[in-house]
Amino acid sequence: MSFSHLLLFCLAGALGSLARYGMTSAVGALLGGSFPWGVFVVNVLGCFLFGAVWAASGILHLVSDAARLIILTGFMGAFTTFSTFIFDSQALLEGGSWAALLLNVGGQVVLGLLALRLGIRLVSLLA
Repeated sequence: MSFSHLLLFCLAGALGSLARYGMTSAVGALLGGSFPWGVFVVNVLGCFLFGAVWAASGILHLVSDAARLIILTGFMGAFTTFSTFIFDSQALLEGGSWAALLLNVGGQVVLGLLALRLGIRLVSLLA
């Protein structure tokens, strides 16, 4: 990756995190805080955008490989990693790898929740 691509990658990441913050804040303010609607909307929108960019690159050839990397890993990686999680799950689904799909989806959600709780508990014990 060239230095200019690296700078674009960093800029895309910064823009993605700003977009996530702005979107979650706006949606949360609009719909209220009883449910994490902001994160919900960002994750679903991120999946849509990931699919659209992937297709624009791989099917329509409208986006170069370098631009795809910058957009999907830089911007989308900062906007939401959920889109990458869903994309990887889709690949397992398309490949008929049902056990791996179940492990990926169930494992990341369940182990992620357990790891979060463990981290909170550990720090709480140290406090």
